[in-house]
Amino acid sequence: MLDYQYAYQLQHTVNLQFSNSLFWVLVLLNMFLGAAGYVINDYFDRRIDSVNRKNSVLVGRNISNRMAIAMYVIFNVIAMFLACVLAYNMHSFNVLLMYIMLAGIFWFYSTTYKRQLLLGNVIVSVCTALVPLQVAYFEIVSLNSSYASEMLYNNLTFTPIIVWIMAFAVFAFLLNMMREIVKDIEDIEGDGTYGCDTLPLVYGIGVAKSVVVAIGIVVALITLAAMLFVLTDLLSQLYLALLVLLPTVISVVLTIRANCKKNYSVISFILKLVMLTGVLYALLARQIMMFVL
Repeated sequence: MLDYQYAYQLQHTVNLQFSNSLFWVLVLLNMFLGAAGYVINDYFDRRIDSVNRKNSVLVGRNISNRMAIAMYVIFNVIAMFLACVLAYNMHSFNVLLMYIMLAGIFWFYSTTYKRQLLLGNVIVSVCTALVPLQVAYFEIVSLNSSYASEMLYNNLTFTPIIVWIMAFAVFAFLLNMMREIVKDIEDIEGDGTYGCDTLPLVYGIGVAKSVVVAIGIVVALITLAAMLFVLTDLLSQLYLALLVLLPTVISVVLTIRANCKKNYSVISFILKLVMLTGVLYALLARQIMMFVL
């Protein structure tokens, strides 16, 4: 069960150090970095996409190759400027280096990694999981710096906060892995034409579906365990049962039955919705905590 008393004590011992303005800098930084990654990925995938999704190809059709590269550079320049702002305020040059490395990873993902067995899937999933972890890093480092003595005096730690954020990160990683493999099955024709070593191409669609189903079962079991032993209030259980557990189970069943490209497109869409509803649970949890406290 959630320890509301502990949350109350922690809330009245510390004040958040990561300001709203810096939080929005972080949000915009991730948006522009992600946008640059999408653009360069579409640039290098334009031939594959012309096979997999002919009607949705933008680069080379609606957007010229030169314009795509220009957009990629502009988005990255803006992202690095925002990273400099963040690094300056956090008094850490390593922050800037971290985002430079992420920009480089997105480039090599688009050119090389995504065509290698599972490596591209793992990279995208890890980057997705890093989004909530970034907030934890910046906030908790600042809080430790400002409230170390008060936390020690009141016998408090940030472990519950870290556990919550890690739960969101693991949730994002697993669901994104499911969706990435589903997309690989959906795009098997174009990937095979241009020499990608994706899981369904190397080991077959049956094995890829089994991996998706296995991950989906793990997500469902983790969600069920959270409902039974941690998030035991009625609102949380209803929310998780209807908006996380049920669609996850549906996606698993649909994966088992899937036999055409359209089926996998539907599964991918459902998984995107589950990722959204999973993240939005944080808003409900906040309201429940404010009501109880």
